[in-house]
Parts: sequence; structure tokens; C-alpha cells
Amino acid sequence: MGQGLAVVSERGSDISAGHPAPRLILVTGASGYFGSALVPFLAAQPGVSVRAFCDFAFGDHLPELVNVEKVRGDVRDDAALAAACQGATDVVHLAAVVTDALVDMNPRKGRAVNVDATRGLCRASAEADIHRVIYASSSSVYGSVTHDVTEDEDPRPLTEYARTKLVGEAFMWRYRGSFEPIVVRMASLSGPAPRMRLDTIVNIFSKQAYYDGVLTVHGGGQWRCNLHIQDACEAYWRLLTAPRIAVADRVFNLVGSTATARDIAAEVAVAAGEALGRVPRTLTTAEVDRRDYRMSGARLKAALDWGPARTVADAARDNFLFFAAGGLSDPEDDIYYNTRRMAAAMKET
Repeated sequence: MGQGLAVVSERGSDISAGHPAPRLILVTGASGYFGSALVPFLAAQPGVSVRAFCDFAFGDHLPELVNVEKVRGDVRDDAALAAACQGATDVVHLAAVVTDALVDMNPRKGRAVNVDATRGLCRASAEADIHRVIYASSSSVYGSVTHDVTEDEDPRPLTEYARTKLVGEAFMWRYRGSFEPIVVRMASLSGPAPRMRLDTIVNIFSKQAYYDGVLTVHGGGQWRCNLHIQDACEAYWRLLTAPRIAVADRVFNLVGSTATARDIAAEVAVAAGEALGRVPRTLTTAEVDRRDYRMSGARLKAALDWGPARTVADAARDNFLFFAAGGLSDPEDDIYYNTRRMAAAMKET
């Protein structure tokens, strides 16, 4: 895209509230699962250009568009982050080492990416006069809960990954006043994206239903909250364009539905029967996952008068269409599984 399309914001000007004023949105982790769906979604909005910052560890899955500038870089590189922030009006910070298993492989590297780089991103955003920064946190910061937890309740993270995400949140508040911080505690995403993941719960069951004919449920009583990836894209755009008074300096749970793993598998199985003409078997193992994730999305609904429109069944059906269209090169390829793909990289410094 080049620097000619960069738009410098005027501090304090109203570039939100849904107005199609020119804006340049920096997205870190832009070619990850969510980023690969969010970047083209944002680029399709009136007056928007996107600077896609990523190390492209999973390959380049972003479209070639005149208003999408791709920047290869490491979020741990303060100079690269500072350069990427120049001329941007807003930042969506997605880049992270995601999953408990990956962070546990190398906690030091996990903190460098999830904590130190977030601090660097906040500093660079403040110095570049960024207007609004959205930080993608996680439902896991709440720990294991068996009720629909609200943002007013104290987080009790149980894993190192969850702790790094919570510390990242703290840096956002430290820079309050330099930019408008928004923290989004995300449910597990589902549905197809250019850089597909097959290791989130709905996508796991969708892959098993389509390719294997057997859904494997470990335990089944554990609670999980899910969200269609297209609903997530719409929510982020709403947060980027909402009036300051409604969203700035606030934490929001972003969730579509909450159910047990057993019930999620059943919903995917029904969707498979309707869409594919065959109902997969369900195999339940004795393995028990004692983590329960549940969130209330009431605060976001009240702030934006908006809520997710898609269900687990919708995500499964969209996945089946994606598979049928040849969206996967090989469903067993490590590229579709974060932990398998990044295991070797996490052993490096």
C-alpha cells in the first residue's frame, strides 16, 4: 500500500461514532486465525485502510488489496512496532502465543510475546498518538467458573497463558489517557477463516463430523463459551466506531453461546445430519477437563445494542461448506493446529 495511504489522526477528534472518516487501522497478528478474517472485514468498511503486522508464521493468508498494507515483523521488536504505529489511527492487538500448552512449553517466550510486547505496543501507540487500542484478551483470565461471569468479577487465572493475558490487560490501563483502551475477553472462536484453525472446540467437532464420522468428547461436562468468527469481526468494528463514552476504558466479554462440551458436540452432530445427510457417532472418553469457561455478554449488549447473530450450528454448517469447497489442503496438516505448528518455534529463544 505504501505510506501515501497513511492517515494521521488529530488527537481528540471524533473519528469514531460510525462516521466514515479516513482511518488507518493497525492489526497485529494479522494473518492468524482471527486476523485473517478481521483484516478483509475491516478493509471492506468505508474509508478504512489496514496495516497488517505479522510474522506470518502460519503463512500469508491475507488478500491482496490496495487498502491493505502487509508488514512482516516480530511484535517483540520495539522499533518495528513503533514504525508500524506511525500514521495509524487505531490499533487492534491480536498477536499472542495462544493456548495453555504453547506457553507452558516456554513460559519465558510466552511472557515476552504476550506481556513484554503488549507493553511495547502500548508505549508505541502512545508515542504515535493512536486514538483507540483494542486488546484481545481471553475468557481464560476468569479461571474455572460454572456461572456466566461478568466483567465486574475478579479474574482468577489458573494457567500461565491466562496470567500473561491478564498482565497484558494491566498495561492497557497504565496507558489510559494516552489513548482509548478497550479490553475484549474473547470466547473461543469458530467458523471458517482464510487461516483456518481446527483446534477450537466447535471446529474440532466440525472436522471430526465431516472427515472422520466420529465426534470424540473428552469427559463432556466441562463448560465452554463460543463465538462465530464473523460475529467477532462485527463486534470489533462496532467497538472501533462506537462513541468514546460507550466503550473507552472498559472491559467487555465477547461471547455468543455457552454450553457443555457434550451439548456442543450434539449440536454439531445435528448440523452434520442436516447439512451432510449423515449423523456422526459420538465417542465419550473418560478423560476429564476440569476447566469451565462461562461468560455473560450483557455489558457489550447494553453498550452497543448489539449481540452475536450466529449459533454453533451456523459455525458448523459454515465449516462444512468451507471443507466442501476445498478450504483445507489436508485436515491433518499441522498448519491448522496452533500447538502442533508452533511447538518447535516455542523451543527457540
